[in-house]
Amino acid sequence: MTYFRFHLIFNLPLLLALAALNVSTPWLREEVLAPVLVLLAVVIFTSPWDNLAAKWGIWGFPREKYSLRLGYLPLEEYAFFVLQSVNIMLTVRALFHFFPELQTGQETDPGLVTYLCLGASVVPWAIMAVQFYWLRRKVGPRANYAVHLTWFLPVIYAQWVLAPFLFWEHVGLLALVTVTFGTYYTLADFAAVRAGTWFFDEKQITGVKLAGVLPWEEVAFFFLTSLLVAQSYLLLLPSDLR
Repeated sequence: MTYFRFHLIFNLPLLLALAALNVSTPWLREEVLAPVLVLLAVVIFTSPWDNLAAKWGIWGFPREKYSLRLGYLPLEEYAFFVLQSVNIMLTVRALFHFFPELQTGQETDPGLVTYLCLGASVVPWAIMAVQFYWLRRKVGPRANYAVHLTWFLPVIYAQWVLAPFLFWEHVGLLALVTVTFGTYYTLADFAAVRAGTWFFDEKQITGVKLAGVLPWEEVAFFFLTSLLVAQSYLLLLPSDLR
């Protein structure tokens, strides 16, 4: 299975279905900015993370499975994290449309104390970063992917510091979207790995795998990124639309 075919099977039909669910709800000008900003952040934030992992060889892509490469990644890889993000945001939007009771209108207005707490968090996060670096040196290459996942944790944490009440009021929605897409993309990834669309360096993963095929780190990646995209979209939406 080529990477392009993977998108034709797992991403394009889902995108079309979600677009159809949203077509009856006109996009308001004030809500368009949220998905645009999320996609911009996803590309800027994920591209160096993904490129670095490919450079280290944590994962790789057989040349015959993709069209062309930008940096260390196939073009289809960039399309993957964009399509994943679009599908998640369209799902959240559709849920708000079909279940308007999910909208609480919660305002987000961080005060000085919030920003002070966020700034003070730099210290424990720096300590944690040192500990992860130590863990990586102690355990060796097998911890590489697991440690690499910590890239996303400070952002998820910072968003909860900035908007705890918003996320708590929508915790059911966030859990639903995270579990749904985390599971869906785990199964899709499982099929891709079995088909040889991409692979993982056995020396840079802990060795614990789902059904002996998919590293647990990869499963965690899809749940973390699904949560992060859903949170980011929710945070950036106008209050009267969430």
